[in-house]
Amino acid sequence: MQKSVVNRAPFTFGQLSLWRSIAGLPPEVCNLPQIWILPATATTASVESALEAIEERHESLRTRYEPDGEHGLTQAVWETAAVSLDAVEAGDEPGDAAAAAAERLAADAFDLTVDRPWRARLVTSHGVPSRLVICFHHIAVDAWAINQLNEELLALLAGGDLADTAPNSRELAAEQWSAARQNRRKSARKYWQQIFEAAPPMYRESDPEAISSRWARLGSEAAAEAAGEIATRLNVSVPTVVLAAFALALGRRAGRDELLIAIYTNNRSDPRWETLVAAQNQIIPLLVKLVPGESFDELVSRLHWETLRSYRHGSYNVDDMLELGREYGYTGSVNGCFDGSVSGFFRYFFNYLGQYQQEQTSPEKEIETGTAGRNIGAPLYLQVQDGKALTCTLRENSASRGFDEVTGLLVLLQEIILAAVEKD
Repeated sequence: MQKSVVNRAPFTFGQLSLWRSIAGLPPEVCNLPQIWILPATATTASVESALEAIEERHESLRTRYEPDGEHGLTQAVWETAAVSLDAVEAGDEPGDAAAAAAERLAADAFDLTVDRPWRARLVTSHGVPSRLVICFHHIAVDAWAINQLNEELLALLAGGDLADTAPNSRELAAEQWSAARQNRRKSARKYWQQIFEAAPPMYRESDPEAISSRWARLGSEAAAEAAGEIATRLNVSVPTVVLAAFALALGRRAGRDELLIAIYTNNRSDPRWETLVAAQNQIIPLLVKLVPGESFDELVSRLHWETLRSYRHGSYNVDDMLELGREYGYTGSVNGCFDGSVSGFFRYFFNYLGQYQQEQTSPEKEIETGTAGRNIGAPLYLQVQDGKALTCTLRENSASRGFDEVTGLLVLLQEIILAAVEKD
């Protein structure tokens, strides 16, 4: 275990934004368990050595978080510690044992002031390492970073090295809070102000104390192919196509022609920070106005430019926007979750994860439903995973009951995408 702090620094905008969002949530919600398949040549010693090298390379994996200092929070970077993995023998069923281990690791909350923000177990099959089960706290990583860490681990286990120096959050924080970035901070605040001025009054759940949670998942290879065709035809991204279909489906089912949607951005357009392992995600507000008579292609093309404008302001001081929101009646939260965070202002959330955890995507046409699983408390939250199938998972936390809303929206979303290709 680390014995001393080697550096302290302010939080980055991404860290601060996540910190505000999770303040009122159960701490285990922020746990991100992963199961990584190991190569046949892996040994316990090689996995431990690779994890030590990765922790040395990426400061966020050895950072603790102190509730004091400038802006009310400080990141404290500790020394690298030795890694000693506990092993679980699984016999012929390493997959099942890994799933059970992941569930156990995810159930325990991290104490971010003293704990390393990750923990791991090794699953062996007849004494041979088969799976690495690793659980991160979200403040240390995001989906992009998790994929990167998996690739780095496999590269090290294959005998490669990671010669280039990785960026760190202290450097990013210094830049984001610097006088040189003052105009960019002002520009982001101006953009949010324009959204607040144009948006309808904040939506509020009628009975926030009686919240129930449910989710639905629908995977479709045909939808993945269709979304790709539309994106190519219109020279836009697949996420824009899916976002347009989501907005149109919401509008049709809710009878609304104005929708304020929170879109997650990974803030990695600057090559300097692309390989930064940390929570860089923030949400950007997008006000979608559905125009009568507008074709789906026209909606997609319009949202392409509107989201590009939003992404320009994806990195910001969340406390500025909280203060600004109060001036326009945006306070508290839609359903009692995210109080004290800009996430509380939104009913609709859109998160395009790309090929993150692609092994979990489902090409099945039968819709799945449930109530368990990781739940951040968002009122209506769409996660999209890409691959051979376009897999959409929609979770609802509201005073309503049943699965009609989530299943109906997912079916309609994919119908809109498929119909747009058929009309071409």
